Order: sequence, then structure tokens, then C-alpha cells
Amino acid sequence: MKLIMIIFDADKEEDIHRILSDAGVEGFTTWGPVHGKGAHSDPRMGTQIWPGDNILLMAAVTEETAQRLRETLSASNETKTGVKVLALSAREWL
Repeated sequence: MKLIMIIFDADKEEDIHRILSDAGVEGFTTWGPVHGKGAHSDPRMGTQIWPGDNILLMAAVTEETAQRLRETLSASNETKTGVKVLALSAREWL
């Protein structure tokens, strides 16, 4: 089991949802807007000085679905900038 965390530019929400569907991700949870700064990006704070919003999405998926998602994201031009993906090993508690 993998816990996938995707932080992306709010403008890419439709593209990210399509990519998740194409990869077979059946369920996810989103939070937003979220704000912050990446190591190689300008701050996105939702202000006039630092405009823009991000969305945080999490999904618990099987190893196979995580691999399909990796392949689908890698092939997508929409995710070359403004998207950060983290995958954590996870176990179901119950």
C-alpha cells in the first residue's frame, strides 16, 4: 500500500483529476487552498505579492496503482511544472 501526496497548482486541478482517473485511482481527499514555497519555486501565498494557490491531494493506493500513476504522471506534459508528488509506504491499521 502507498500513500500518495500530490501538491499542485490549483489551475491544474482538472488535469490532475483526469490523470488519477486514467491511472485507476478510485478515491482521494483534497485540501485547499494551501500555501507555501518549494525548494525550486516562488512562494504561492494567495496574496497580491505572492499570488496563487495550491491544492493538496492524498490517496491510498495499491503498489500496482502507484506504479500506473507514476507512469501516467511521467507521460503527462501538464505535470512538468507546478506539481510535486510524494509516495510513502503505508499499512492499513484496521
